[in-house]
This record gives sequence, C-alpha cells and structure tokens, in this order.
Amino acid sequence: MATIELENVKVTRIIEGYGFEVQETRLVKGEEYKSWFTIWNKEVKPQVGDVVTVSGLYSLKVDEYEGKTRYQISVNNAEVMLSDGADAPF
Repeated sequence: MATIELENVKVTRIIEGYGFEVQETRLVKGEEYKSWFTIWNKEVKPQVGDVVTVSGLYSLKVDEYEGKTRYQISVNNAEVMLSDGADAPF
C-alpha cells in the first residue's frame, strides 16, 4: 500500500470518534487549488484550525453521480504532529 505525507495542512472538520479532515492548498501556474483529506485516527484530538503534519497509508475511493466524479482521499493509520513539532495526541 502507498504512503502519503501531508505537511502543514489545516484541520477543517472533526469526525467525532473516528478522525478529522484537513485541507491542503497548492498554487499551480498562478491558480490556487484546494484538496481535502480524511484522516482516520481515533486517538488524536486536534481542534479545527490547527495546522498539522500527517503521514500514513493512502487510500482513494471514486464516486460517480449525476455525471460528476468525486474522489475521496483518506489517510489510514495516520501519525500526526502539530506544525510546531509537538507529537499528537494532544
């Protein structure tokens, strides 16, 4: 299974008892793109707005509806660290 590392991503949503969601913002050819990742880790308790670094196992689910495609990216067995270097759980 592939691994992924997300550096300095912002926590946007808490999924009580399961994990949380983070947002990554990238600048590509002058345009800003946002991606969201679901982080599955029951032990970590970040707050919305925290900036974290996450690494873990990458998984992708593809959903199609009404002619649109949605990609759900998850990070399983995630290790989480606050951007200031403190290890989680915090």
